[in-house]
Amino acid sequence: MSNHAMTIKPLSATDSLEALLAQHEYSLLFFSASWCGPCQSMTPIVAEVASMMSKRINVIKLDVDTSAKYAEEYAIRSVPTLFVVKNDEIIAQCVGGLAKSKLTQWLTQLTESH
Repeated sequence: MSNHAMTIKPLSATDSLEALLAQHEYSLLFFSASWCGPCQSMTPIVAEVASMMSKRINVIKLDVDTSAKYAEEYAIRSVPTLFVVKNDEIIAQCVGGLAKSKLTQWLTQLTESH
């Protein structure tokens, strides 16, 4: 595991998503699955962007199989799915993978405009 992966907080069974969301004004929820090829491709991209933007945004990774409650709450139908949350309110969503440059641009625009 690279050092960048440490900037993504995987949601464990004992974690409260609400408590993690409260740690930053902005959070990126990264819904994925261990069996999903595109999710595995996105993980290092999300980790690198999370490292670059760690002062601006909190990145939380949720596995749809182990975090089924949240997958249902956020109506996840496909993975990977990304949500940007500002102060407990969803401000943007993206279904599918993004290149590093597109993800960085998307998050920068959202965190600067809201």
